[in-house]
Amino acid sequence: MTAKERLHQALNTMTEEEAGAALHTLAKASGDPVAWMLNRAPVDDEPEMDEERRAVAEARADHERGIGPVPLNNVNVEFGIR
Repeated sequence: MTAKERLHQALNTMTEEEAGAALHTLAKASGDPVAWMLNRAPVDDEPEMDEERRAVAEARADHERGIGPVPLNNVNVEFGIR
């Protein structure tokens, strides 16, 4: 039995909580857990709405004009968070 076959067999016996813990362990072992999880995230297959398309176009236009993202702290202050 190959290592992948053994992993599949072990996975099929795990609870959802155990599988989550195993995923966390694999992510840590990869050296870059965020990249590891993002590379394995499901594809967003929901249709893009007109409002989302407009927001993306606006953000790209801002970027092309040299306008960067707003720091989170500024957003928090504006909305009275913290």
